[in-house]
Amino acid sequence: MIKSPLGSRISRIDAADKVTGKTKFLTDMSVPGMVYAYPIYSSIPFGHITDINSAAAESLTGFIGFYTHKDIPGKNQVGVILPDQPLLVEKTVRFIGDVIGVVVADTHENARKAASLIDISYETLDPVFTIEDSKNSSGPLLHETNIACSHRVIKGDISKGFETSHHIIEASFTTPVQEHYYLEPQGCIVIPGEDQIYIIGSLQCPYYIQKAVAAITGYPIENIIVEQAPTGGAFGGKEDVPSEICARTALAALMVKRPVKMVYDRKDDMQITSKRHPFQMHYKIGVSNSGEILAAEVRLEENAGAYATLSSVVSYRASIQGLGPYRIPNVKMESTSYYTNLPPNGAFRGFGSPQAAFGHERMMDIVANKLGMDPIEFRLKNIIRSGDSTITGQELVTSVSAEETIVQARDAAGWMDIRSKSTLDSRYITGVGIAVTHYGNCLGAAGWHMDGSGASVRIREDGQIDVAFGLVEMGQGALTAVAQMTAEALGVDVSRINVLPTRSDRLPDSGPSVASRNVVMTGRAIQDAVSKLTPPILKAASNMMDFPTGLLELKNDQIIDGQTGNSISFNDVLQYMFTHNIPTQSEGWWHVPPLKFDPQTGLGEAYFTYSYATHLAKVRVDTVTGLVFVDKIWAAHDVGKAINPAGIEGQVEGGIAQGIGWALTENFRYDQGKVITPGLTTYLLPTAGDIPEIETIIIENPAPDGPWGAKGIGEPSIIPTAAAIANAVSHALGAQINNLPITPENVLNLIKRKAS
Repeated sequence: MIKSPLGSRISRIDAADKVTGKTKFLTDMSVPGMVYAYPIYSSIPFGHITDINSAAAESLTGFIGFYTHKDIPGKNQVGVILPDQPLLVEKTVRFIGDVIGVVVADTHENARKAASLIDISYETLDPVFTIEDSKNSSGPLLHETNIACSHRVIKGDISKGFETSHHIIEASFTTPVQEHYYLEPQGCIVIPGEDQIYIIGSLQCPYYIQKAVAAITGYPIENIIVEQAPTGGAFGGKEDVPSEICARTALAALMVKRPVKMVYDRKDDMQITSKRHPFQMHYKIGVSNSGEILAAEVRLEENAGAYATLSSVVSYRASIQGLGPYRIPNVKMESTSYYTNLPPNGAFRGFGSPQAAFGHERMMDIVANKLGMDPIEFRLKNIIRSGDSTITGQELVTSVSAEETIVQARDAAGWMDIRSKSTLDSRYITGVGIAVTHYGNCLGAAGWHMDGSGASVRIREDGQIDVAFGLVEMGQGALTAVAQMTAEALGVDVSRINVLPTRSDRLPDSGPSVASRNVVMTGRAIQDAVSKLTPPILKAASNMMDFPTGLLELKNDQIIDGQTGNSISFNDVLQYMFTHNIPTQSEGWWHVPPLKFDPQTGLGEAYFTYSYATHLAKVRVDTVTGLVFVDKIWAAHDVGKAINPAGIEGQVEGGIAQGIGWALTENFRYDQGKVITPGLTTYLLPTAGDIPEIETIIIENPAPDGPWGAKGIGEPSIIPTAAAIANAVSHALGAQINNLPITPENVLNLIKRKAS
């Protein structure tokens, strides 16, 4: 008997090709007649272009062309949400990396060399790099204002809340830039046709690119075909930036009338592309003597960089989730992003949630410490349960599992036992810490208009089933999950399923592959598509078996008569359908349910459902070197329904690894806007030796709107990690860690201050 594909630990269907090298990534690809492009970007952080001299580049052997904003046939605009970013700078450069033009040559090496020979002259302006400098700048401003966006949540009576509080506790926190460091740099190939442009690239949002290239070139949007190449990592870094690189390459391809390939070198990729927003945060919490949170006033400030890109989404999500999954009757939350002369900061796994979680979970520990309460006891006293409301006033009734994640992580770790054992020897001290989060699935009220997605299912005569979906596989295991969900919906073996590469002309605009949307959106779209295929399949089986369709079901590669137990094979029914010209293909679509939300107050239904997670970390601190070692992390996640438990464990382990890097080792730095940590010798990603034992605890509390009850896991897996580690280090040192990364220097300074 065939086992249900859903919930099975099926090996990734793309694994064999990737580990054997059969998979071709973009740098492995070429097409006849292809030439190469490279960007020319600003070498100063802020100023006006006064002259461009390309004579030296034009004399280079292999040089083909150099193109600027003057060559753009459509609109010179590539802003994702706000129209604040030119594709190619016309006059004002706003960061080191702002692209001024594109050079084309016969080889990648010659294109890069020609780009270095383009001489740009500037009139320099005084740059701003920090939030404080941006706020206090008297000009020149980066745009009409230095504020990129702002959001707020106003609930209850904040003044009364503080008046009735027995204790008012305040603290400030900062979190740093984080580089995605996907193993495959940004890249694409653009092939121009008579009336069509074909693009293949390392990307995660094909429909963004389709719109951007249509706007730049003036082509009808349906004439822009975007296909995702196998993508070597993204983590949000290939949401906004590929629209830029594909549009610039498309311009070059139109100008030279040949296929053009552009791939960034690693150093340039790190200088030009978007990063995780650095935050500065201030929390003010009012509590009763018994530990009940009565009021919270929070100020979140984000460094947007030179252009807004996705700052609006980050600011929105941070404001909604900036106080965690707790009951708080009186709230004043303000979240503001500021323009600076740094490279733009955009999407990165979690979209502002890891920063917000660091703030609210550090604050939970600080308040508990002031009250003399156990950190878990304090959290459980205030945690949201079924029937409670979030800080936006959204009542949560179904699949509310924050408490369960805390309890299961606590019990698995033996919290009280390991917390009481704090010292190993005179050199090493240990600590344990906990962090709890909730994560709104999909795009939320702010992006509801684009929160729909499609899938297409076609059953072939040989019994194989082709599935197209509008989102992408970028390393997270989407192909496997899509195959499992399709097989489950049709009642067939997963070996029948063939998941097609994502291409913009296969389905309507399905929105971006972000916000942990993939399983939820694609699963529901597959269910919709299969619901249209099932009736004709059962009708055909009914005709063959001479039995009413109402008692038939698709199961185990058969159509089974529920009354007699008689069955007919799926393949035999297909032969009947093809013989009788019965359609075997359908498209499905699903859109997130309507959300009632007031953006002026930040009150209402911010997201249609939430994922919950608790991470509990055990650390050792070396008091001689200041190094922090993470010994173990217990990670409890409510996923609604586990489509593939092995895939979920992989996501959790990967998210935790990234969270450890952000918390401890990744110290991304600029000097006057120039990246001075441009590679792995200076920007220290965690290695296998830095990753602790990870115990993943999967909790299944089905969400009614999710496919088979499933919820997102990709981003929740990173969100609590850094906060849990910081809480553990704070516990070990008996001093508060309020800034990331937790460098050895900072640890040693805390030890010295405590000793003095």
